[in-house]
Amino acid sequence: MKKRIIKPITSKLKQIKPDATIYLDSVMQSSKPFYFVLSVESSGTENVGLNVQNRSFTVDIAMVNSKQTEEVDVMIEDLIEQCGSFFNVLIIDENQLFPLDYLDFETDGVQHINFTVAFPQQIEWSEE
Repeated sequence: MKKRIIKPITSKLKQIKPDATIYLDSVMQSSKPFYFVLSVESSGTENVGLNVQNRSFTVDIAMVNSKQTEEVDVMIEDLIEQCGSFFNVLIIDENQLFPLDYLDFETDGVQHINFTVAFPQQIEWSEE
């Protein structure tokens, strides 16, 4: 499931900043002056009906200014302002999904965008 989430998010990030490098969460440092680090983690399920539950995933996008330049800081601020509209709808497996709990924050000098994506799933009951 993570791969199916990563693909449209990576595509959106390339629309936002075509020349940026995108790493998965295993990369901690890079020599690039600016790069994205994308993390997708399972965040549980929620029952939303008798036979339906939402399986949710937390998406975290770190925007790293490794050279600490003011020009890149300004670019990151601009990206943060735009990202809410870029990620208002995601198309995954031909379904329109609406990310929830959109949040931007800074940790240890690195700006993050964080949101949750939930997939409805049918619960199948067995008579056995």
